[in-house]
Amino acid sequence: MKDYVRVSDVSNYLKCPRIVYYAYQGHQPEKTTTPAYIATLLVKEMAQSFAEIITSENLNNDLEMLLEDSALNLAAIYRDDIQNLNDDVLNESIELVRSWLGNMAAGIMDSIERFKVDRLVCMLTSHSTEPVLYSEKYRMTGTPDRVLMLDKAISLSIIRTGKAPETGIWKNDRVRLTALSILVEEEFDCLVERSIVEYARYGIVREVQIKRADRRKVLALASRIRKIRTGKLPQRPEDPPCDYCGYKSFCNVTPTLASRFF
Repeated sequence: MKDYVRVSDVSNYLKCPRIVYYAYQGHQPEKTTTPAYIATLLVKEMAQSFAEIITSENLNNDLEMLLEDSALNLAAIYRDDIQNLNDDVLNESIELVRSWLGNMAAGIMDSIERFKVDRLVCMLTSHSTEPVLYSEKYRMTGTPDRVLMLDKAISLSIIRTGKAPETGIWKNDRVRLTALSILVEEEFDCLVERSIVEYARYGIVREVQIKRADRRKVLALASRIRKIRTGKLPQRPEDPPCDYCGYKSFCNVTPTLASRFF
């Protein structure tokens, strides 16, 4: 599977192609276990159980319980990611997520009004959770957060913990969702026409159509990534996320003219 492109590579390429380059050169990113990072993990774990509280008579209380359960289980689930997590950082993370619970509850109520209870429960209920999928045909691999059964058809969802757009979904999320849809289609021999993005921090659920243009884009990006993996240093984007990049200490090499095409 060494020549397979990971869906996470496609997402990282859209942030900055050099992230993909340094990852495949064997560099280890610098990791900082900040309260903000731990908060994203807490929110993602809470989202795994949203379907169980949709019909709750006390949504705020149930969200608080989900937060407490997620905090209790976090070290066991993310043991490789958060080694040596201290109580001060965890407690600060819990308080940060607690400050989001009001907006989370409001978003869930809006989603109930938009989709109705039964459909929303289906959209948040996993047929399979975090399966590792492979496409032999396109030499890609990735893991959707959920494989779903919607309207008697197979679909999927991804859980995002950052800011939600006013409408629709972010471009990076659309490309990621499309790449994972291609994997689901090959795994289950089906057509994925629509999929879900959950902006869990806000309790927002967005259903989107998988477009032909995005399928082309995914395959084109996978081709570019394979070229980067052979050792070609790509250009930085115009607005690179250097402040939050784990590879910034390595990223001081001037690219060649050819790298501008990657």
